[in-house]
Amino acid sequence: MEYLQEFPLVFFTLLVQMAVGMVLVGKCVLGNEADRALREGVRRQNVAALLLFAVAVIISFVHLGTPLHAPFTLLHVTQSWLSREILMIGLMGLALLWLVLVGRKKHAVDGEKKAMIVAGLCGIALLFVMSCVYNQSTMPGWSNWSVFTAFLASMCLLGGSWHGVVLSLRKEGAPVRALGPCLVWAVLGLVLMAVSLPLAMPEQSAFVNPVSRLLPPACIAWSHGLHALASGLGVVLLALAAARGMQGKGFRPALTVPAFLLIVLGEVFGRLVFYLSYSRLGM
Repeated sequence: MEYLQEFPLVFFTLLVQMAVGMVLVGKCVLGNEADRALREGVRRQNVAALLLFAVAVIISFVHLGTPLHAPFTLLHVTQSWLSREILMIGLMGLALLWLVLVGRKKHAVDGEKKAMIVAGLCGIALLFVMSCVYNQSTMPGWSNWSVFTAFLASMCLLGGSWHGVVLSLRKEGAPVRALGPCLVWAVLGLVLMAVSLPLAMPEQSAFVNPVSRLLPPACIAWSHGLHALASGLGVVLLALAAARGMQGKGFRPALTVPAFLLIVLGEVFGRLVFYLSYSRLGM
């Protein structure tokens, strides 16, 4: 089926954005916290981010016609955004590896902070370069800031909700100060989503994928609405969980896990709509 061809790109982009979000939100959750257990927990999430990133890179090879030719694209890094994307993927991978290795050393708190900042900046730069790959004149709905904004939204939503789940599973209980960053990043993601959708909509209906015809023009707005609804409900559940935690009633996985799953479902559906609702012309 035609839509199956889009799944490698869907999961590649989302996993990369989630890995970046995990590092950035982890840095904010940790802050200057001296809680050793919390610091170890964030370090484990940095390892998880590296593994997710590695899986994303492996998935990306599925979409390539000749995976072994991928390194040759670096020869065109001054001319091609796709070449720059591959270069940034390599730099991001190295930054995540450095972060994980620094975290394994004792008394390397300052170095770890610097590594998290570098990895976060590399991640945002990677998302920008990824968005530029889609910025083409043949795709009017993508020839603006909508793609970069949507990628940032996914980063914030997935990173914030993931750390919410991790904190809710702590045996020691989640520090109240650590709950705020998870919720703030998730809400920021929802705001960025609300900004990105109107930017993409004006020209989108004219470029429905002519190969699959899986999404008639009249369904595109409803599809985006379902995407926003699922992610929005996830953020609401995360907010309820955070409110309970801040009131001393416990930060429960019974709320954070469904919140994360709703956000993942919304982001996967939204990204699939993103790819299927455009012609492959020029891609």
